Amino acid sequence: MRRLRPVHPPHKPWALGAALAKHRLFRHLPPFRAAAELNLKEYTVSSPDLPEAFDGLRIAYASDIHYGALLDEARVRDLAERLNALDADVLLLGGDYGDDTSHALAFWKVVPELRARLAVCAVLGNHDRAEGPAEPFIIAMRERGVTPLVNSTLTLKRDGHTLALCSTDDFNHGTPDFAGVAAQAGSADFVLYAPHSPDALPQAFDVSTPPFFDLAVCGHTHGGQISIFGIAPHTASRYGFFFGNRFNSGMKTEQGVPVIVSNGVGTSWLSIRFGAPAQYHLITLRSLRKD
Repeated sequence: MRRLRPVHPPHKPWALGAALAKHRLFRHLPPFRAAAELNLKEYTVSSPDLPEAFDGLRIAYASDIHYGALLDEARVRDLAERLNALDADVLLLGGDYGDDTSHALAFWKVVPELRARLAVCAVLGNHDRAEGPAEPFIIAMRERGVTPLVNSTLTLKRDGHTLALCSTDDFNHGTPDFAGVAAQAGSADFVLYAPHSPDALPQAFDVSTPPFFDLAVCGHTHGGQISIFGIAPHTASRYGFFFGNRFNSGMKTEQGVPVIVSNGVGTSWLSIRFGAPAQYHLITLRSLRKD
């Protein structure tokens, strides 16, 4: 088992940084401008475990929105429009909806309706959970027609085959139940596991051999917000610099499982980005097997 650093409270936005980001002399500077420019990043994941019934399934994904001092309601509406325009089968949100718990709950009041053909789901992040229980978020999500994935699983069925979407509670401030989620999802033909932070992955991989999931999708890292030649000087990982940079951004393979880590939409301490553009995603699943 890897050694974990202690849990610390999430970063709060710097008041001076928020003021600078809105000032007309600063907001056009490249690091500030990059923080406000949202980019679509697409991935195709091919798997022999995916039934042909789900071949071509399209998943819209966004994480780390951080509604509040550094990201306003207009940008929340813009994100919702972009996600809906992808016309996905599944829409999945990866946690950290506000820069603190109150803004995270307020996000669910201001965000427009989110749409997908089969399911709209959401997980919880450290900024959501740091100051309170999960229940208010579960209620708020359900009121908006969103399925919460908090130590739980949603199973999609098609032509006699199953695909499970699942997540544990936030790794840093929640109560993740890895064995419970693995048991819920284990009978599905294909499992997408979507913890907020990639720091959850080592314990998730330890639950079973082979792993109980076929694809992992995470956020939390922001790509470091500042990345130089692909290396983030500061990472959000409690496992340290090397693990943090391995699972900082992009698609990796761990124990034969594809792992996608998003740079996220918003920022958490200062509204700047360099070498780590803000992202939302379209992930297309492809089957390599013949049923």
